[in-house]
Amino acid sequence: MEYLYSLTTSYDGKLVNAVKSVDLLDIVNAWNKCVDSGDAKEYATYNLSEPSGKMHTKTFYRSGMVAVK
Repeated sequence: MEYLYSLTTSYDGKLVNAVKSVDLLDIVNAWNKCVDSGDAKEYATYNLSEPSGKMHTKTFYRSGMVAVK
């Protein structure tokens, strides 16, 4: 079965994890748990991709700033 949704995690621009699912609720629950774990040197980026191509992004910067798109 092909996945519909994906959640990727990148630290400083390098992909470190990808979760794929056909279940939107699984991906949204994982998205809601995204926090800066301190593993990135400058920034951590989380991307939730929908089947339509829309992408939601959370970026946590070392400075403490958080950007959500």
